[in-house]
Amino acid sequence: MKNRTLAFGEGLFETFRVYEGPKLCFVEEHLGRMAAGCRFFDIPFSRDEAEKHLFSSLREITGHKGARLRLNLTTYGANAIERVAFSTETLPLPDMGKEKKGGVKIGLAPFRKFSGSPVVRFKTTSYIENILVFRQARRLGFFDAVFANERKEITEGSISNIFFLKKDKIITPPVDAGLLPGITRNKVIELACSFGISTEEIPVPLDALDRFESAFVTNSVWEILPVKRIDRVIYQSSGMVPFIQKEYEKLIKGI
Repeated sequence: MKNRTLAFGEGLFETFRVYEGPKLCFVEEHLGRMAAGCRFFDIPFSRDEAEKHLFSSLREITGHKGARLRLNLTTYGANAIERVAFSTETLPLPDMGKEKKGGVKIGLAPFRKFSGSPVVRFKTTSYIENILVFRQARRLGFFDAVFANERKEITEGSISNIFFLKKDKIITPPVDAGLLPGITRNKVIELACSFGISTEEIPVPLDALDRFESAFVTNSVWEILPVKRIDRVIYQSSGMVPFIQKEYEKLIKGI
């Protein structure tokens, strides 16, 4: 039976950070996003099967301080999807202590993302565009690179969501700019609002990068990292970023 994920990129995935315990956080949110993607792309989905594979793999890494756990949904069929299968991959957790404190450098993607594409809003296995940008970013000495859309608005990184700081306000591109609504992104917005920090999801023009004082990126595996620079724009360190990092850590520990 034809592997449609391999042939057409017709599949979905979610990546989890495994915390000491071991434990997973925000499982409902991750599986909810996968389920939403399956509904949109008309792919069968069983939450019970997804959880079975996820927690079976989690039990196998008992004793490890941390890891990355990827849940894959693969589709099979000739002219249409006839069946799906879940699988998992476990990878070591990178040590991001230096980056969490000192920050990272971010480049600019060499091509645009189309804001109207449904693919950008879900974690699909049609991921070659992101991989291409990520590889080029690393080759040029950047941690990641951010895309802009057809309107020259910043959207997201190849493996991250991005936030900017101006005075005491947090600004991040809106989902309709063409980006994946990351789980950590959503949790940061919720945390900021719970502390009364002004947070806006508004368009960020590519030529406005130098109007912000600070920036940071988020991802489910390495969580929250301050940004030192985007392309040639240098950013200041901000007390807001370590505050958000600390509160996010508290949130994780409380789960």
